[in-house]
Amino acid sequence: MRQGTISVICGVHSPMHSILVLLAWRKLYGKWPKPWQIVCIFIHDIGHWGKDYLDDPEQKALHWRLGVRIAKKLFGSKGALLILGHTATGAHISALYRPDKYSWHIAPRWWLWWNCIVEPKIAMGYRRWEAINRFKEQVRQSIESGEYRSTHEMYLERCKD
Repeated sequence: MRQGTISVICGVHSPMHSILVLLAWRKLYGKWPKPWQIVCIFIHDIGHWGKDYLDDPEQKALHWRLGVRIAKKLFGSKGALLILGHTATGAHISALYRPDKYSWHIAPRWWLWWNCIVEPKIAMGYRRWEAINRFKEQVRQSIESGEYRSTHEMYLERCKD
């Protein structure tokens, strides 16, 4: 089974991530997303399915395509644009961008620990808790600085270390 499939089923891009994005949306915007936005939140990372997103930057860069196609069929351009703008695609940044990044700030450590088990590459050769602590610190700095950087970019930077 490919990395992305595992990720969507029970890892980094699983329904747990979507729940955290919902909570982040509430925290950042002071209200819950509309029903159509909730559906988009739950499908925004579905494009990782069948991909080796950790090993192939192009596959990661294009993961938004499937979610955009589905959202466009369900909700028209408003759904497509919400998902398209959740990542740095060269398009606009949507209302989903910040909650998607903030979700990692509020992610419980036990869930990050689980992700290191089901997607061992994300631990980067560090012991699990060390990897989690490093990741949480990077995310904290990104959120507090107002950058809301892509966690995948952070992963790639750690690969270079």
